[in-house]
Amino acid sequence: MIIKHHKNDLSPLIGRITWSGSRLQVARKLQFDYKQDARDPNLPNYPINNGETVYGYTEDGKLVFQGNVYKVEKDTQASTVSILAYDHLWVMTRSKTTKKYKNANPADIAKGLCGELGVKPGNIINPGVNVSFIASAKTGYQIIMAAYTEASKQTGKKYHPIMNGDALDIVERGTMIADFEADDRINLTNSRYSESIEQIINQVLVTDEQGNSVSIEKDADSIKKYSMFQEVYKNSKNEDNAANIKKLLEKSKPDRSGSLEALGDYRAVAPYSIKVRDNLFTGKFWVKSDAHTWQDGVHTMRLEMEFEELMNEEKADKEKEEKPKKNGKSKK
Repeated sequence: MIIKHHKNDLSPLIGRITWSGSRLQVARKLQFDYKQDARDPNLPNYPINNGETVYGYTEDGKLVFQGNVYKVEKDTQASTVSILAYDHLWVMTRSKTTKKYKNANPADIAKGLCGELGVKPGNIINPGVNVSFIASAKTGYQIIMAAYTEASKQTGKKYHPIMNGDALDIVERGTMIADFEADDRINLTNSRYSESIEQIINQVLVTDEQGNSVSIEKDADSIKKYSMFQEVYKNSKNEDNAANIKKLLEKSKPDRSGSLEALGDYRAVAPYSIKVRDNLFTGKFWVKSDAHTWQDGVHTMRLEMEFEELMNEEKADKEKEEKPKKNGKSKK
């Protein structure tokens, strides 16, 4: 990766670069150390300050990172400066506002928040449905994801924000990276896989609001295979009970996780999916997190994989129903 600040190419001064992101972290992060010592006349003096913009490019000049510096650490003895930068999604995760939406399109919500919080809108997917909710003192990111969480309930699709340069894109989670495969015969150097049933739930006792038993929902195959592990769920008139019970029973399957270490490829980043061909697991998997490292001219990466297509969900608060009227007036 080639790092630039203003028009200065810092690459000859940099020892190590780490470029990372994840479904949970959201904003992508760039960290690097570069040589700087005002006492050494042979070293160029390129001071970098908090709030300034740094850029990361591929070797053929494609912009892959644009973000602001949030931490500068100087070491006089080592003659180094350590830089921590985040892309502009960091602004969305740190800046709060209050909004009320009624029959609004999630794409319009995202674009409106971009305008309010100073982030450039890019290719923002339109899920083709409208949503209604209230957001009180929530971050721009939380509001956007609340809108797309509500949309996901209707479309069945998953969504994720990602910066494309200085512009915010909302993409469909799990979009396959074309013409790339992690293959243990070609580019994979190591892989790890684990499977656990420690947190399994495969039966739900459903009660009414008074605690009376209503029904039992279960995954019979899971019970037969792993024994029965029961949870209790109390129905509520203010909740989507069927969806909540379904979510509990999603834990009826083992928790699986895997990670790959491979030769670096700029395209392999969260939240996209990739093809994997390995002796531990083979097929299509979702990138949960990625960490790309450049050192001594070698680009390597570590990918944490997900075996299910998951989305960062944010709960959307609904307007409270108006209380029944008495004598033609609302009860207050």
